Amino acid sequence: MSKIICISRQFGSKGHFIAKKFAESVCIPYYDKHIIDQAPEISGINSEILQKADEKTANPFLQPIYYEGFNNEYYGMNANDILFAIQKKIILECAKKSDCVIVGRCADYILREYKEHSIKSIFMSAPMELRIKNTMEIDTLTEKEASVKIRKSDKARSEYCNYYSGRDWGKPSNYDLCINTSNNDNEIIELMRFIYSNM
Repeated sequence: MSKIICISRQFGSKGHFIAKKFAESVCIPYYDKHIIDQAPEISGINSEILQKADEKTANPFLQPIYYEGFNNEYYGMNANDILFAIQKKIILECAKKSDCVIVGRCADYILREYKEHSIKSIFMSAPMELRIKNTMEIDTLTEKEASVKIRKSDKARSEYCNYYSGRDWGKPSNYDLCINTSNNDNEIIELMRFIYSNM
């Protein structure tokens, strides 16, 4: 039985950084947005289009791009739905291979029905002031720019989660554990190691 840690995170909370450090500490694979690197080859859709669709729903006010390529499975679907379908396949394949950490992409929802896996879903958050500070440092932005980027990213993730899973993103009852990442990184990683060892 594979043990899968699924991480959802607020933008700027360092959720992906902590998840990757944890995966390294227990020597298991780590999957994040790079899952979509395989999507252009599978779908035949331009990688730039798929990058823009990542963890977003189709914009109803813009003309969506519909698939008319070689794969009948995706015919008539927009880029966002195709990307979700491809990511679902890849997530299921990753889960079958070995224990792993998967960040975002509604992985906990996708894997919920597969009883051959042991799944723990974790939501990572932090106070806004810390998220702004982290985003300013990582993306070299002003305080105002960082704040705008955080709110925009969180809104997109919330809409994505709600659209594809029907659940409220960030609602504590939808996760096994919620972690405030303003605490010491090493302490958080030790907590995750404890959870992983007891799955």
